[in-house]
Amino acid sequence: MIKLFFYSLIFLVITAYIALIAKEDPGYALLSHGDWSIEGTMVLLISVLSTLIGSILLLIYLILKTIRFPGQLSQWNQNRKTVKAIKNCNKDYIQLAEGNWREAEKHLRKSAHSSGMPILNYLAAARAAQEEGSQQRRDDYLLQAHKSDPQADIAIGLTQAELQFKDGQAEQALATLMHLRSIAPKHRQVLKMLFQVYQQLNSWSDLENLLPELRKNNIFEHHILSQYEQSLSKRLMMQAIHNQNHGELKSIWNRLPKVTRTEPELIQFYCQLLLSIGEQQQAIDLIREGIKRHWYTPLILLYGQAEEKDIAKQLETAESWLSDNGRSAELLLTLGRLSIKNQLWGKARDYISESISVTASTEAYQVLGELYENQLDNSIEAMNCYREGLLLSTQRESLRTHEELPLMLN
Repeated sequence: MIKLFFYSLIFLVITAYIALIAKEDPGYALLSHGDWSIEGTMVLLISVLSTLIGSILLLIYLILKTIRFPGQLSQWNQNRKTVKAIKNCNKDYIQLAEGNWREAEKHLRKSAHSSGMPILNYLAAARAAQEEGSQQRRDDYLLQAHKSDPQADIAIGLTQAELQFKDGQAEQALATLMHLRSIAPKHRQVLKMLFQVYQQLNSWSDLENLLPELRKNNIFEHHILSQYEQSLSKRLMMQAIHNQNHGELKSIWNRLPKVTRTEPELIQFYCQLLLSIGEQQQAIDLIREGIKRHWYTPLILLYGQAEEKDIAKQLETAESWLSDNGRSAELLLTLGRLSIKNQLWGKARDYISESISVTASTEAYQVLGELYENQLDNSIEAMNCYREGLLLSTQRESLRTHEELPLMLN
């Protein structure tokens, strides 16, 4: 339309220019060929020739338009169908998001070929089919997705593994992911999903082997991966204890990165297991190293429950911590326990009583009550300690229950 307007404007300008010239001097023209001749004004001749040339050009234009018309009509029709398919696809995805699985599946299947990107339709239809409870239709759609775009193995495989995993088919999801890993060993999403599947299958050894790859490819943030690593190590250690494989327990600890072996919580957990199998000295050495790096309360308490050969030295070591770390309730309780092991009854009573005065705990009342009952032969004080410990435990349980109650009023 713009071109037509432009050409018409040029034609009018030229016509006006010729008319102005013709007004002053129309000129004379003679065309002769053989026995015939044409004569007239120059303006008339130019007008006739222009009309003739214009008619010829218009005829050529119409012929070309006629030739191209079927193709243009087909292209217009295809564009119309594509626009319609895109609109329908948007509606289908809205239905999918709203949970209208049956309707979404039906329309996604119908508009797949006209959407321009059938693979997306088939993958979405596979999700809808699974939500409808049909694994067969789900797998059929995934197969159609692969046929529509054979180069999209990773995208299709990840969708398949995700749907299998959500449907409780963890072993099938693992097989799918192992195939994908053979194609793309460092693909982030493949590794992340493998991590989830191994967890679901309780495949702790495979998960341990996967951790270096997760760390190397930065699949998770460092602190998150460290938490996963600690949790996995605890599970493997507990498994080794359950199987009475003490050598494997120590091997698991030694396989951990050095930085992980400095985590006080993990040191405490490992040392508790060492104490349970009678490895007192190794546990004590690790506890001391851990306390040097981090003043960690559970390690302090665990030190008081362990017993090395030289119990006097053990007490002396713990007393040396008083000057650097203050008289905390946990350290005082540990000193009380170590004093009991050294048969220093009065010293033990003083340490534990001071621990209670700093921060009362049911554990301290229990130890002090046993000291009064078994070593100091004072049943009345023992009963008082047991009663205070029970009362404290009841109060804390009541407070915890109230904190867990949902708020009924705003």
